[in-house]
Amino acid sequence: MKRAVVLDFYGTVVHEAYALLDEIAAVFQKNGAACSVQEIHRLWWQSFVGLCDEAHGSNFRNQKTLYSAAFENMERQTGVSVDKNCLVKSVIEFSLTSEPFEDALWFLQNCPLPCFILSNIDTNELCTMINKYALKVEDFYTSEEAKEYKPRKGIFEKGLKKFGLKAADVVYVGDSLRNDYFGARGAGIDSVWLNRLNAEIPSGVVTCNDFHSVLPLILRQKF
Repeated sequence: MKRAVVLDFYGTVVHEAYALLDEIAAVFQKNGAACSVQEIHRLWWQSFVGLCDEAHGSNFRNQKTLYSAAFENMERQTGVSVDKNCLVKSVIEFSLTSEPFEDALWFLQNCPLPCFILSNIDTNELCTMINKYALKVEDFYTSEEAKEYKPRKGIFEKGLKKFGLKAADVVYVGDSLRNDYFGARGAGIDSVWLNRLNAEIPSGVVTCNDFHSVLPLILRQKF
């Protein structure tokens, strides 16, 4: 029997930075990058995810530091120079202002189990966002606290310890197939992929398109 729900945050509870990435792509193109918007999106995620994967233990760096490093990588790959400090500020601003999904607010109000948040984000940003929107959550845990990023199983294990829960006690819900769904399962946690973008579903993956569909799974304990 599950005792709690643990949620990802960006892309799950609040919107992901897709519109911001369009703006970032426009900056690179304005400065001479011969890349499509989609290619610049890909360069960002490839660089940022790679940096997160390398940042753990004594090599850990918080997200603010990784943003700048990701833009440096993108400069090398595109052969152009941009105002990295300005772009970093825009990413941080997004992380402090992204709007919540209506279905996520509904879920937090209607879920009969206590909800927690475990997210790849700096602590100040997540704390600010939870307070800003008065989100109904019991507690939260960040990559900055863990000194590692999802999908590493350590962040899930450390988060559960902080929450006073065991892997068998919870279900994890997030929009990233890699970081959230398989990351949680790698730590022995049942998980649901919140497939908001209607991407192709791998065989055997437990998925829902929105939180209105997640709640019945929680009630039926079907994971």
